[in-house]
Amino acid sequence: MISYKTSIIPILLYIATTACNSPEAAPVTNNNPLDSIMQTVQTAPVTMENAAESFKLNGKIQANEDHQAKVYALASGKIRSVNVALGDKVKQGQTLAVLQSMEVAGSSNDLSLAEANVAMTKKNLESTKDLYEGNLATSREYTTAQVDYNKALSELNRAKQVLAITGGKNAVYELKAPLTGYVIERNITGNSEVRQDNNNSLFTVADLSTVWAIANVYEADINRIHLGDTVRVTTLANPNTPFFGTIDKIYNVLDPANRTMKVRISMPNPNNELMPEMFVTVKVFGKSADNMLTIPSQAIVLDNSKNYVVVKDAKGLHIKEVQLIKRVDDKAYVQGLLEGEQVVTNSQVFIYQALTEN
Repeated sequence: MISYKTSIIPILLYIATTACNSPEAAPVTNNNPLDSIMQTVQTAPVTMENAAESFKLNGKIQANEDHQAKVYALASGKIRSVNVALGDKVKQGQTLAVLQSMEVAGSSNDLSLAEANVAMTKKNLESTKDLYEGNLATSREYTTAQVDYNKALSELNRAKQVLAITGGKNAVYELKAPLTGYVIERNITGNSEVRQDNNNSLFTVADLSTVWAIANVYEADINRIHLGDTVRVTTLANPNTPFFGTIDKIYNVLDPANRTMKVRISMPNPNNELMPEMFVTVKVFGKSADNMLTIPSQAIVLDNSKNYVVVKDAKGLHIKEVQLIKRVDDKAYVQGLLEGEQVVTNSQVFIYQALTEN
């Protein structure tokens, strides 16, 4: 509320002097201070905009779970080398770490034995077949040779499949990247022991071309959230660069500890500016509402619990009372004006005081 009273002449002389000292001010051509102010005052138009409700949430960036993979050891062993560090970019099939494994050595030995057994049973089958055709071997002996050969083939196939799954050979087991992306988790070091039954992943590789922003919604705001709501995301690292996305999942479960519900926003991340675990501020723009008149919030003058603006038109400067509906950031939604009118946005308090005393 304006609580000071001052003479109109000193106020207008102050504004006129300030306007004249401005590099963009027009020269004063008469002795009326309001005329000089008319030439230099800054204004903004009254516009009609959608008054969709918006509010802010807090959250953090997470890797898109649909584009990430956890790497486990499918064989026990000892880490011989770790080839990547946390945050490294890797390509699909690239070796992440190498293990020395007795299990892989045993599987390799099983494969060698299976190959030798196939060769032996194949030769025995061929010999038995010749004897059978020459009536020197019974049909039972020939059938037994066929069964032994088929068993050997089956065992060879099993041994190949085991090595194909583990990817190891000659006691060496390599952990490979399942996709192209970044190493966002690493839980091993050189010379450490790895057990096959370990529930913890050794690496997590994620494609960060798209990421998720997981935001917390307080219980009082749950009814204001909808699927498809547009959001603007900003980070602490770069608050002046907004990222845009939409709410594509609502987790309809309330956390009893902090009374919040989580929502997910999927966003493109072409320049990898959004990194997992970054804290973000999420501004949610609600569903479309009615169009309302809007002006810059700074144009409003509060006096005796009422809101006023200074309007500039062809007749000069004059005061209008407005009804403030709500403020959203630097905008005010109002009633009592006409679309296209120009409201004063600088020195409006001084001009208002001068006009009320005139």
